[in-house]
Amino acid sequence: MVYKYGSSGNKIIDDFIRYTQINLVNENGKMEYVPYEQFINIEFIAEGGFSKIYKATWIDGLVINYSNKKYIRSQNYTVVLKKINDSKNITSKELNELKIFYDYSSKNKDDYYIARYFKITQDPNSQDIMIIMPYYDSGDLKRYITKDFFNINWSEKLWRLLGIAIGLDQIHKLNIIHRDLHSGNIFTGKYDSMFIGDLGISKSATESTDNTN
Repeated sequence: MVYKYGSSGNKIIDDFIRYTQINLVNENGKMEYVPYEQFINIEFIAEGGFSKIYKATWIDGLVINYSNKKYIRSQNYTVVLKKINDSKNITSKELNELKIFYDYSSKNKDDYYIARYFKITQDPNSQDIMIIMPYYDSGDLKRYITKDFFNINWSEKLWRLLGIAIGLDQIHKLNIIHRDLHSGNIFTGKYDSMFIGDLGISKSATESTDNTN
């Protein structure tokens, strides 16, 4: 994919984006820098230990097809912007969440059960890095269960449980350990689909257990 928007100006981010563009066959794992001006209707949703979550509208939107040597985008696309706290001077190590997804995408063609990481942008005021991710209307598993548990039949419950199990099986087969799996990191999509997200503190099972950094 040709860069449409140019570079972020951050060497670590740009080097990582360039690496995914050159080396990754699966389009889903290829990163791109998107200017913050591309986002409107930005709305704060929640805050975690390491990040703040916003809902936004991406004007150009996600690439959904390629035709006549042009990329076709889904304009005015609703996304989540995950702002990493104090990431102005981000290091290569702090890109772990994106690197884990890149590693997963490079070895697995299907990402039906793992939440995607679309692109990267940057807060113009704080200069913090923001990861562009899917927005799930039904929210996370905790919200879904709290709201609809007694209205969900057992067939649907088991189907969603199967989706979670398949997602875990996929990352475990690639020697990736999530290390922070809970109902707030599992998202509910359309057609009873489930997506495992928040790979921020995941790690390769082949790494030394003595390395706690």
